[in-house]
Amino acid sequence: MTTKTATRSAAYARRQALRRGGWAAAAIAAGAARWLVPPAHAQGSALAPTPRDAEGPFYPRTFPADVDADLTRVAGRPGVARGTPLLLSGRVLGTNGKPLAGATLELWQCDADGTYHHVGASGPQDHDFQGYGRTTADADGAWAFTTIRPVPYGGRPAHLHFRISHQRSRRLTTQLYLKGESSESGMGGFFSRERDRLEIAPVRAQAARAPGALAATYTFVLEAA
Repeated sequence: MTTKTATRSAAYARRQALRRGGWAAAAIAAGAARWLVPPAHAQGSALAPTPRDAEGPFYPRTFPADVDADLTRVAGRPGVARGTPLLLSGRVLGTNGKPLAGATLELWQCDADGTYHHVGASGPQDHDFQGYGRTTADADGAWAFTTIRPVPYGGRPAHLHFRISHQRSRRLTTQLYLKGESSESGMGGFFSRERDRLEIAPVRAQAARAPGALAATYTFVLEAA
């Protein structure tokens, strides 16, 4: 990708972000130029596919009425989810480094109390947290979710579940972890052994409207079908 193309892509992301509004828009605008440029090793060589990880038992059996990309608000409710806001954004690429426009990304995670919004879930539950969201990658493969910083529960480190689908690619199910906080407690053999490639490093989001909001980026690489 040339500098000129990256600049045009960043401008497009800013326009999309402004339509979304809120602190997420500012964070996308600030970081777009950085994460829209493919990694250096993409030039002239294949990218390594993103490691797969266990789906876990809490993929929704039934989907909530609100499944948009902002998990911190639920349609019809005035409140905001508890927890530290996190803007998570990035791209979806093929192993050839080209963007996978139209890829569907699904995200699900537990709420700030460590509870999944799932049939049979027990314990306290934050009804202002959506629990599951869905979005589509744009022409540059760019995507973004607004959620909360994940929390650990039951011996598992904080993590985010993802499922990414694209018509010309193998579907990817995986998890993202927080850098420096990814150690398992007794269940390490069940989950990915390539955790160092599944880590995000949240930083303080610039121009964030929500106090203490964080931002992080990640690029998913899918194998051809």
